[in-house]
Amino acid sequence: MKLGRIFATLILIVGVAFANICSAAALKYGDSGDDVKEIQTYLIAQCLLQDEADGFYGTSTVNAIKDFQSALGLEADGVCGTVTYKVLRAAAYNEIDIYNFSLSDFLAGSGEAVEESGGYAEVGDVIKPGMSGAGVVELQTKLIEHGFLDGEADGYCGESTVAALKNFQSSRGMKPDGICGLQTYSALEDSQYDTGDNSWDEYSSEIPEYSRVVRVEATAYSRHEDGMSNYTARGSFCRRGVIAVDPNFIPLGTRVYIPGYGYAVADDVGGAIVGNIIDIAFDSVEECYQFGRQWIDIYILD
Repeated sequence: MKLGRIFATLILIVGVAFANICSAAALKYGDSGDDVKEIQTYLIAQCLLQDEADGFYGTSTVNAIKDFQSALGLEADGVCGTVTYKVLRAAAYNEIDIYNFSLSDFLAGSGEAVEESGGYAEVGDVIKPGMSGAGVVELQTKLIEHGFLDGEADGYCGESTVAALKNFQSSRGMKPDGICGLQTYSALEDSQYDTGDNSWDEYSSEIPEYSRVVRVEATAYSRHEDGMSNYTARGSFCRRGVIAVDPNFIPLGTRVYIPGYGYAVADDVGGAIVGNIIDIAFDSVEECYQFGRQWIDIYILD
């Protein structure tokens, strides 16, 4: 969606936007009305909802809210409560940087109490300090595998786990907020970045062991481009380290090495990506312009 269209959409709802901030609190599946239409407009502005703002809180709205909550480290329950509403509205009005967002900083700035959340976490849930359960065990296991946490996975997200999580997030260039959401989960799955000595030398010029070399025509893209999604076709956060491919040429999930770029995973697709054409993800539009379009050799690792 073009930036001008986003602003135009927001202007249309300016009368609603400055309503009492609690007006959209606890909206959930089956609700309807102007409050629902308001949050749907915000979701459309974030390119998370493709439907029209019809004022009905249906399945597509629930899923869009969950995607937004997961990406920003909120509890992904699909319910638009007070905190979700505040963050969603702030994102729609560009009052926060959603790519370097810290829930604790945001809540502190808004006067909300910042506390350990407690509660049980299933595998895949957003994990915050104080939580426990199978999800925490899975998180700790990943942190141990990556070399950021010592000891055993005890299932409690205490100080040592939070510290390890923050260190991991910092090493991946993310905001170290100690909350494991969709972006952190995606980074934890990228085991190809581990080199055995706990470094993350993605710019190494040394060619790793590979199975074959293919010649491709490469272009570049970024989630920051107008109309681009924050997520890949396989649901990962779109960032440096993923490429879009033709699955008939390079299967999704294939790990590759690109000289001058580093390790990447075939995680996305595109209408113009056919045959030996690939699209390489960058974290800024400027990097895309710098890369341009070029023929390169990539090394298939799987």
